[in-house]
Amino acid sequence: MEIPKKQGYLNNISLLRVFAILIVVLGHSMVVYQYNWGIYTPLIKSSFFNSLKNYIDIFQMPLFIFISGYMFYYCRRECGKYKNTSKFSFDKTKRLLVPYLCVSILYVLPIRMLTNYKAYSDNNALEVFYKYILTGLDSGHLWYLIAIFEIFIVFYLFEPIINKLGTPASFIIIACANIISYKFPHVFQISTSIHYFMFFYLGYIIRKNEKAFAYEFKGNRNIILISASFILQFLLLIISLKISNNNLICTLSKNLVYLFSNISSAIFYFLALSTISFKYKSLNSNKILKFLDKESYAIYLFHSPLIYIMLKYIANKNISPFIVVPSFFVIILFGSLGISYIIKKTQILKFMIGASTTKKHSTISS
Repeated sequence: MEIPKKQGYLNNISLLRVFAILIVVLGHSMVVYQYNWGIYTPLIKSSFFNSLKNYIDIFQMPLFIFISGYMFYYCRRECGKYKNTSKFSFDKTKRLLVPYLCVSILYVLPIRMLTNYKAYSDNNALEVFYKYILTGLDSGHLWYLIAIFEIFIVFYLFEPIINKLGTPASFIIIACANIISYKFPHVFQISTSIHYFMFFYLGYIIRKNEKAFAYEFKGNRNIILISASFILQFLLLIISLKISNNNLICTLSKNLVYLFSNISSAIFYFLALSTISFKYKSLNSNKILKFLDKESYAIYLFHSPLIYIMLKYIANKNISPFIVVPSFFVIILFGSLGISYIIKKTQILKFMIGASTTKKHSTISS
């Protein structure tokens, strides 16, 4: 009988997680220059940051979900965790839904109301809570907490069926669900959960087959695979942008191509950063990386609303995007770290953001 091992610290995933959270912060730092954002319209537009944000969008959140699926397999199948359904559900509720409600009510809602956020402008705070927060229809970046909670619970319950069907059949079924996910209700992030379920499963099967995968793709083969996935992500993204949404067939084709662009980019960054982690061992003990990894969840929780405060005052100012974006990145990164520091000094507030009272890594994908 296989004896479950104690959960360890996966250096490649730590590096991947730090990269992912920094990319999310960077992406939100330039979102005002994305042509289809529509919340604030800057006086100066930037085709460069619009294009860069469109590229970042193909992997920033799929990468987070990928890490969660990867860690789920590692924790459940290799370390013997998550054996009790009730405890698993309770832990994920405390870890994800409690912070969702607390941070959205006490942090996101006040900031958006004070900065005249358009969707909230014709409602009082109680109406916003019922219409947008409780339903998950518009709680800003916190949509992720609802979606990943649902993915965790559904995957946990259906894992035996998914494994029984086998990887090819499950992959096809889950990919098809991703392609038609836009047809499902948006309330409670149901549509989003179905869309991102694919990337959770991708992380799961990568970890499940990692030994065989690493054996087949080592040395020059690994370089070829990294290069191919790097090129493929761009090629598929360009193709998806060329396909219109004129009819159902075009929409489904566009979604399929975009999905494989997402998958290619997630695989590329996983392979590239894992290779870097294994080759440059000194990174694994880097104090800054370890700190950012530990704080990744708090950074995610608190970074985005800070943008609205700054945009309220500078969106219509004649300031170069190449000054705005780096400034936003530094301010919201260190601002969220500062808020995290204050909150974690207070026991009650630690509970409100789902932080553990024990000393362990508190990360966004746990």
